[in-house]
Amino acid sequence: MDVGVIRVAGYGRVDATGPGSAPDGGEAAPPEPPPAAGAACPSCGIAGDADDRYCESCGYDLDIPVPPVAERPPPRRVVAPSGHGPVCSACGTATIGSDGWCDACGRPFNPRDHVESDLGLVAMVSNRGLRHRRNEDSAALRVLRMPDGSDHVVAVVCDGVSSSPRPDEASATAAETACATMAATLIEGCAPAKATSAGVAAAASAVARMPGAEDAGNAPACTLVSAIMTPGEITVGWVGDSRAYWLADPDSGADDPADGDDTLPGASTLPRGAVGEPYEPDEEDSIRRTPSALLTEDDSWATRMIALGAMTEAEAYADRRAHAIVSWLGADAGEVRPRVTSLRPSGPGALLLCSDGLWNYLSVAPTLAAMVLPGALDEPLAAARLLTGFALDHGGADNITVALIPFNPPGDPVRGPDHD
Repeated sequence: MDVGVIRVAGYGRVDATGPGSAPDGGEAAPPEPPPAAGAACPSCGIAGDADDRYCESCGYDLDIPVPPVAERPPPRRVVAPSGHGPVCSACGTATIGSDGWCDACGRPFNPRDHVESDLGLVAMVSNRGLRHRRNEDSAALRVLRMPDGSDHVVAVVCDGVSSSPRPDEASATAAETACATMAATLIEGCAPAKATSAGVAAAASAVARMPGAEDAGNAPACTLVSAIMTPGEITVGWVGDSRAYWLADPDSGADDPADGDDTLPGASTLPRGAVGEPYEPDEEDSIRRTPSALLTEDDSWATRMIALGAMTEAEAYADRRAHAIVSWLGADAGEVRPRVTSLRPSGPGALLLCSDGLWNYLSVAPTLAAMVLPGALDEPLAAARLLTGFALDHGGADNITVALIPFNPPGDPVRGPDHD
């Protein structure tokens, strides 16, 4: 893949200079020293470089002024359901006036600022966060009753690339197109892996055809992560750095309390086997259960440099280009080839799909599992709200999208659907 220009989800755009030339076999140059800091971003308040066009923290176009909002500080943000009308994503209160502005904090209201969906077997929450002007994430869910009476779940989470035009439209187009295509392909009798590839291909084509895509240097773009859950298997596909985690029920004894950080911030921790290969538990796993793990590997500059041997893990993640994505959906993405992997867990748990608005604050699979399980097995929406609230309470610097799918192996003696 040509990585002369690398998109940054939420971090603007950068050129792949220095170590970025390593894909062609050249010697990797040492990381460039950070340039002098410029003025603070008017959207998130974080200082960047003096010559930045886009904020490297939130992707804000620094040539566009921020519209004025109320001067008084909002109260503590809380994600909570309300039976009294729409909830403001900035302050968590149901005080949206008839003019479309929040009476409590003065922020304009957009229905996409905070979106929830609960289909029972899968639930999701998507929130604008505290620093972005709009929610550029999207998600789509389906529950399919198959001819054999089983239920299949399809979920897609997309994150718009902030430095591209209309990233919110790109993510919405990709999520709905991928989810609908995967569902239709499954109903036709295709295997989950084939349905995943078909869905991503359809989404890539739809985003590439969006108005404005003719600007090959800066077309609408987004990342994607998807999941298809059948009674005994989970199939995950992705393009970019939105992630999928397997979260094991702590009551099953799957996770070692001593488990710490992920082996690599952007690399899969799926037990044994390479990413993209099915993982089947063996006899030992059936006793210990499948442990919590990151199932995806970020399509990012840092993981690319590490895989090529151009930089060490410490060097790559200390570089300002670490989170630049090297694969995305869009007219300027080239050929899109999703990576697909599958998992057959030997115990109960939940599949988590999320954008980087969550995992930038919490990326450790066993810790995520401990936060939401076993409650997520019965109330996935409440668990999704909990994780979204965690990201908001710890800064909410990016859009946050969380989708959770409970998984109970058929015939499992602990929590399986055949257990009385």
